Amino acid sequence: MRALAGKRIKVAGWMMPLDAQRTQKRFVLLGYPPGCPFHFHAAPNQFVEVIASTPFPTDERKVFVVSGVLELTGYDESGIFYRLRDARPGLL
Repeated sequence: MRALAGKRIKVAGWMMPLDAQRTQKRFVLLGYPPGCPFHFHAAPNQFVEVIASTPFPTDERKVFVVSGVLELTGYDESGIFYRLRDARPGLL
């Protein structure tokens, strides 16, 4: 992962919105759908915080492909290991 730090990458996952808006500029991308009965707690390596340059429509039912610049946070007090900055919709 360190080789990817600071580079634009693409990841796919399910959105977990952080507020009740119709669009999200900051959200968490999970490796499984929110509310999945088999994944009660996400480990820090199973999600990425997304800071978007353009808003994404809020939809917890679909998989999003996100392109952004990877930031490795280490382990900060929020429990986040990975962050995508300048994120925007990506294509497969």
